[in-house]
Amino acid sequence: MEIIKRSIEILFSPLGIVSVCMIAGIVLWNTKRYPHIARRLLYWGGCLFLIFLFSPLSKYLILSLERPFPPLLVPPESLKTECIVVLAGYAEEFPGLPITSSISEQTIYSLSEGLRLYRLIPESSIILSGGVAPKGEKSIAASMADFLRQMGVPAENLIVEGNSRSTFENLGEVRKVVGSDPFILVASACDLKRAVGVARKLKMKPIPAPAWIWTLQHYPDDMSFSDWIADFFTCFACPSTDNLFRLQWAYHEYAGYAWYRLLGRI
Repeated sequence: MEIIKRSIEILFSPLGIVSVCMIAGIVLWNTKRYPHIARRLLYWGGCLFLIFLFSPLSKYLILSLERPFPPLLVPPESLKTECIVVLAGYAEEFPGLPITSSISEQTIYSLSEGLRLYRLIPESSIILSGGVAPKGEKSIAASMADFLRQMGVPAENLIVEGNSRSTFENLGEVRKVVGSDPFILVASACDLKRAVGVARKLKMKPIPAPAWIWTLQHYPDDMSFSDWIADFFTCFACPSTDNLFRLQWAYHEYAGYAWYRLLGRI
């Protein structure tokens, strides 16, 4: 089921659609069987690629995911919590390299935010959740724990959950530790919509703490309409491959949220 889900997700992703159009167009063009269809496929594949590359579409999609979760600058005093949960991104062992070169950028952002909050909450503990890793290697959560230990967090204040393979399993395993008590949930701002939805479905009490916040620097709440218009047209003058990466990422989150809704996990 998971393989089918991932295959469908990739096929209908923005770059997946562009790739299918271009490949099918090239094949039909070379076989000379359907030249009109081939030209249309190549045309639409090229147009979509340029739209994804130049337009601010990726920014607006990510903005809608990040905006519901404002930064948690100071933990709320009204909700007593001693647990900080950091959800994994990706990590892979590279012997001979520092731990900072073994953990993905996204994960380092989340760990840094978790560490910042840990310093603000006396006697708190950090739960690291994530088990997907190349076969034979330690879990991602274990690599995250290595990072925090080297940052000065005592081992007794770290709880490693290295069995889960998805956001749903992450929160399911965390629930065994925190129960119905409030806890701070740290994840990339773009990922929090799904994570918070799962936690609330499981009758948990998450306090969202977004990390790797990208859009708020560029799109503050008090941004004027004229600034929005100027930004829109400026984006077309500054194409970037980052737009393609962020568009794929936003698509992954929307597709994942829809999939979880379909399965009743949110």
